[in-house]
Amino acid sequence: MQAAPQVPALALHGVGRKFGALAAVGNVTLSVAAGERRAVLGPNGAGKTTLFNLICGDFPPTSGRVELFGQDITALPPHHRARSSVGRTYQTSLLFNGLSVMDNLVIAVRGAKPKRFSLALPSREDSAKAIALAERVRLDHLLETEVAQLSHGQRRQLEVGMALACDPRLLMLDEPAAGLSPVERPELLKLMRDLPRSITLIVIEHDMDIALPIADVVTVMKDGDVVVEGPPAMIETDPTVQAIYLGHGRAH
Repeated sequence: MQAAPQVPALALHGVGRKFGALAAVGNVTLSVAAGERRAVLGPNGAGKTTLFNLICGDFPPTSGRVELFGQDITALPPHHRARSSVGRTYQTSLLFNGLSVMDNLVIAVRGAKPKRFSLALPSREDSAKAIALAERVRLDHLLETEVAQLSHGQRRQLEVGMALACDPRLLMLDEPAAGLSPVERPELLKLMRDLPRSITLIVIEHDMDIALPIADVVTVMKDGDVVVEGPPAMIETDPTVQAIYLGHGRAH
């Protein structure tokens, strides 16, 4: 008896978004398997972040359908998608600089709950989960440190920890290595590699040196459309990809 095909973690069917006459994202169709590590590459203006926003519900698509583990979530508000196990980070930091690492994580834990605007003090369960998240992103030694005092790399780690607060089955990281020094990059790579396969990971990146080592499949975008898709070894030598990056095999 043949096994039933596995439902993809994420399926996009002709998803597009226009801003007036500008098509920021064309009719993108792609499928990401459960547990997969997918990298989305492309130059500035390729439509990568807009695509993320369509998946997360920050913008409604002007065409197409978004499915999460077989469920149509196209019309679902962003906070409901978070409760449907979609976690994400943003290009621009959304951290609370005047609060501690612990406080930021507690806010993220509370925000993942239905009554996220409750004025009740954090429960022991909330605090325990925040500490566990700090350990997971290797910031447990900085729990009482004010976020404004963190290095750029530590801020990125905290953002990942906060995105994990909703126990996502799909985690989406928008340029997590942006602005990191060469010394900080290995820590981020290790953090991503250590994520369990119960979490499907999609990463937007400019830099192939970050994206290719963690990816099972790479999707390359240009001018709002997918132009190449395949395993990292193929993407690295693909002439179309090299042409997009001005004839260089590495994006910086």
